[in-house]
Amino acid sequence: MKKLLIPICCVLFISTSVARAQEQTPADISKKFFELYIVKPTDAIDYIFSGMKPNKQLSDDITAIKKNLKVTIDQDGAYYGHDLIAEKSIGNNLKLMSYMLKYDKQPVRFIFIYYKPNDKWKIYTFQFNTNLDDELINAASLDMLKAGKE
Repeated sequence: MKKLLIPICCVLFISTSVARAQEQTPADISKKFFELYIVKPTDAIDYIFSGMKPNKQLSDDITAIKKNLKVTIDQDGAYYGHDLIAEKSIGNNLKLMSYMLKYDKQPVRFIFIYYKPNDKWKIYTFQFNTNLDDELINAASLDMLKAGKE
């Protein structure tokens, strides 16, 4: 009986480890997104929304995102990589990850909000913009206001 118990325990341990290894975290999803993005940005957009239930509105939104992204990156020149600039969570099931993409002409920010309603993370919100300089100026103004109050 002991001889049989050891192999069964090993199989259960390995099965559990494999299942955990297959769970994707927001960081895993973002990493895969950027691997695809380097090769073909539109494929990365398809990937990030692949876990959502397809419908007409989602399809229209994805088409608009791809179109706007293409216009933005076509204007911005060469792509040099990305940096994680912010990571915030509400509880254990909602997470924001903000990245700055480094382009020749200007930075572009990608914001991913991931949601885990049950046991699997999925994209909840995706947006991009180029107004990082406005936020940097506002942050500096807030710092000056705080310094004046102290």
